Amino acid sequence: MSLTGYRHSHAAFGPQIAGLGYSETSKFYAIKNKNEAAAYLNHPLLGQRLIEISGALLELEDNHATRIFGSPDDRKLKSSMTLFVALPGADPVFAQVLAKYFNGIQDRVTLNLLQTHL
Repeated sequence: MSLTGYRHSHAAFGPQIAGLGYSETSKFYAIKNKNEAAAYLNHPLLGQRLIEISGALLELEDNHATRIFGSPDDRKLKSSMTLFVALPGADPVFAQVLAKYFNGIQDRVTLNLLQTHL
């Protein structure tokens, strides 16, 4: 994403739960369960960067994820935010991004996978 708020190259927003991505890169970086998601979020660099970039999304005037990220990265954003909002004590920024860009609706497939990847 550039300073204009629109992406100019293919870039995933954040990690997703295992089972969503099919590319080797998606599989390599996939989060296996809530414990691994919590470890990612608690990592001093990775977690802080995810929170910061999520907060930057809230500052954009546009609230249409597809216009900003294109497809399928709009869905990747939704699934990533759903993954991290599901954690106990999650930073409110994840719910705020879901509210702004997806009317607060979480990704159903991510929620189903979280149930099976306990």
